[in-house]
Amino acid sequence: MAKILVIHYSQTGQLTAVLKAMCAPLEQAGVRVDQMPITPVTPYAFPWTRMRFFGVFPEAVNGDPVPLRAADPPGGPYDLIILGYTIWYLNPSIPINSFLKQAQGAALFQHTPVLTVIGARNMWVHAQQKVRARISALGGRPVGNIVAEDRSANMVSLVTIIRWMFWGRKDAFLFFPPAGIREADIAANARFAPIILDHLRTGDWQGFNERLLELGSARIKPALLILEKRALVLFGKYRSFILAKAERDPRSRDRRVAIFSIVLPIGAFILSPITVLSTFLLSLFKRRAIEREVGELLRY
Repeated sequence: MAKILVIHYSQTGQLTAVLKAMCAPLEQAGVRVDQMPITPVTPYAFPWTRMRFFGVFPEAVNGDPVPLRAADPPGGPYDLIILGYTIWYLNPSIPINSFLKQAQGAALFQHTPVLTVIGARNMWVHAQQKVRARISALGGRPVGNIVAEDRSANMVSLVTIIRWMFWGRKDAFLFFPPAGIREADIAANARFAPIILDHLRTGDWQGFNERLLELGSARIKPALLILEKRALVLFGKYRSFILAKAERDPRSRDRRVAIFSIVLPIGAFILSPITVLSTFLLSLFKRRAIEREVGELLRY
């Protein structure tokens, strides 16, 4: 009997639903699916408070780990590991990043195929590059990637996600759709199960990701790729601003986080339309180069 280990951290439960939809057909086919949820010693409460949400920004951007509760998998070795994670400030969430920096990961991932499953708003490329490199460093074999994302337009999802993160309201309102990944899209992840099952049976993962891509497992929009690269540069500067005087005056961090919590959303709403237009035009001028880059980023 084939065995899969699902490692994930889901603050809202949405990623858990994605993974459940994907794994249910596998279990029905007789595959053993073990769960290994990641749990921080100090939980990240949901909904967020404003200061808590923006306060984790420096650590999320820098990849600083936090203590995790001990979690042992039910039993291995496994034929496949599914690593599910969400995106925090264009990086893997702090709990998942913390797990990938622990020694336990080296024992689990060694010589094992790893399928990553991402729950994201819309930008995930940088985070996936980091996770993929870390899996390889731990001795694992990245074999594919599936992205479940919010299909709403960038500015629309920005509004709905803020409402959800701070007030816990995910429902549709006014002319805005429900926040996050749509229920139909969550359920549709079951379509990947037959491909996973085929490769589990043969043990050959050659061509696995190409088959996933044919079913729409991941898509990189050129304009968003350019926007993500620009945002990463700004995020480095924002992090430096927040921590600039923290060692001499610890309370300065809170003051600067408070400023950042105002500047970032306002900047996103005011500058995003201009930035989106400029990145779209740039993506047209550099279309061939970006298409090559996208192809490389999706290749396994």
